[in-house]
Amino acid sequence: MAGGILNVIPKGGGFDLADRNGTIKGLALLLVFLILASAAIKMTGTNVRHDRYEEMIEAASRMEKCEEALKAERLRRGIPLDKEDYLEIGLLGCSSSSITTTVGVPEAKRTSMVPDMAAMCVRILDEAGLKKGDTIGACYSGSFPALNIALVCAADSMGIHIVYTAAIGASSYGANLPEFTSPEMLCFLYEQGLISTKPAAVTLGGDGDLGQNMIGYLLGGDDRELNAVIDRLEQKGLKPIQIESYEENVKWRMQLYGELDGFVNVGGNVAGTGRYNREYMQKQGILKDSGMRLSENSGLLEQYLRKGIPAVQLLNLKRLCLEYHIAYDPVSLEKIGTSGVYYTKTYAKPLILLTVFIAFGWLLYLFKGKDMGIKILK
Repeated sequence: MAGGILNVIPKGGGFDLADRNGTIKGLALLLVFLILASAAIKMTGTNVRHDRYEEMIEAASRMEKCEEALKAERLRRGIPLDKEDYLEIGLLGCSSSSITTTVGVPEAKRTSMVPDMAAMCVRILDEAGLKKGDTIGACYSGSFPALNIALVCAADSMGIHIVYTAAIGASSYGANLPEFTSPEMLCFLYEQGLISTKPAAVTLGGDGDLGQNMIGYLLGGDDRELNAVIDRLEQKGLKPIQIESYEENVKWRMQLYGELDGFVNVGGNVAGTGRYNREYMQKQGILKDSGMRLSENSGLLEQYLRKGIPAVQLLNLKRLCLEYHIAYDPVSLEKIGTSGVYYTKTYAKPLILLTVFIAFGWLLYLFKGKDMGIKILK
């Protein structure tokens, strides 16, 4: 092997150290070699099933069944599928309604409905160090009903207990149909035995977690549809909680969740992300403590991170999909278990070590002289 390595090094005296141009040429050749070697290593990499593969398959299958049940129930209630729901999964809301809080894009909402999202949640929880028997808390907005379901399915598949709150308000194309809101979807799935846990509590969501930016309020104060939602939830023992003080809202939630091993925020509920400081709205996945001083405006993510408890943000779908190898806004659904989220990439260690060895020898040859370089390589 040494003979092969020596053949890579230029003959005829090498690059004279006094010749600056020769050294630059040698470094340029080394750069080309490293680029080619990196490409070769990447091309020869192989996909290996993730350690949590079976649980990921189970979570995705659970989510698929949940979505099928919700679609059937939606149609039974006489609510047609939106024209933007070309995957015909059935969880896409509408462009605007009386309980719509902010503007959302159908591309992100369609992507969130892919069953692989539940597999992604398993992977993220695993990477956060969470395991069977642990308890996680979750703060759900109504903007990503499919992600809400994905997280519950992931927790159920991993044997993790989940305590979560759900919100009525939702951004456009989320769960913004007044006839079938996110809390009602979750209650329906629980009643059907498809998920293990129903919401521990419900809030209005939106500005201040009080629904202050719902279109029904903003346009003439028409809250008839919202009141109908509230009445239906009260019949299920889930009267929406309305707390004027933001700081007290956060404290109430932390008391409701109890002792946690992890926390997940889904969507942009202000109680989770924080008030005024929108730093966490720009992040996704497993978060790190920002180090900022806690204040009356600190949300649940910041509170739990400061306690040293793993915290996850499920938002910014494009970046999440890129990181976990899931197609963003696909034109068709991939078969469960086939996308990149279920696999990890492994690379040939001998090829990596050989590349490092050659690069090290090349540098010695350039900067220590031909004789010393050859002596070491031999």
